[in-house]
Amino acid sequence: MTRPNKRWAIFRVGALLACLVISIMAFFSHIQDQSLPQNHLGPWVLGPPSARWTITEFADLECPYCKTYTPVLKSWVQRQKDVNLQWHHLPLGFHGAVAVHEARRAECAGKLGGPEAFWQAVDQTFERTHSNGQGFDGHLDVAGIDSSELESCSVNDMQVALHVDQQSREATSFGVEATPSLMIRDNTTGKTVKLEGPADGVTLLSAIDWLASNSNSVTTQR
Repeated sequence: MTRPNKRWAIFRVGALLACLVISIMAFFSHIQDQSLPQNHLGPWVLGPPSARWTITEFADLECPYCKTYTPVLKSWVQRQKDVNLQWHHLPLGFHGAVAVHEARRAECAGKLGGPEAFWQAVDQTFERTHSNGQGFDGHLDVAGIDSSELESCSVNDMQVALHVDQQSREATSFGVEATPSLMIRDNTTGKTVKLEGPADGVTLLSAIDWLASNSNSVTTQR
């Protein structure tokens, strides 16, 4: 075999080995992906995941102010180009077990059906509840999720229960005591500003402008 032919043969063998390695890596990557759990917990985000600005709403599904404000906030966020909304559970103690159960049920909807199911559960809960710890009779009708499975999850899933409890404790550590409260984060710098109470679009834009120009890390506006 001449030297050029030897080089060509070596090249072909090398190319075949490279293809084989890539195929093996793709196979094991596929197996690994299949082994990952198909369901997960929040935080649940509405809007573009890569948005520069994230508005976290600390909310209680039995809070009458949240019931009125959340649809308005969602509508505002959906009209913005570079803003998303993130939910943070904060069931208040004086709303009792009903608020905790509703938080777990919404979280279960997300775990079983993903973000769309979570937000659907939030919307339906606000539409049906009498608020202030009174709740509502019946079950949620979340597309693609069996209502009995959803209820079973909300009562028995300890992972969900711990997640809701953890978010509640995190809110307290952030100094959030009332609902609704908001925290706006600039995802490019990590700077945040906290707003207490329902904030209209003008206030939200002002807070975003403030974050864009101010070097302080955290502040509170009432």
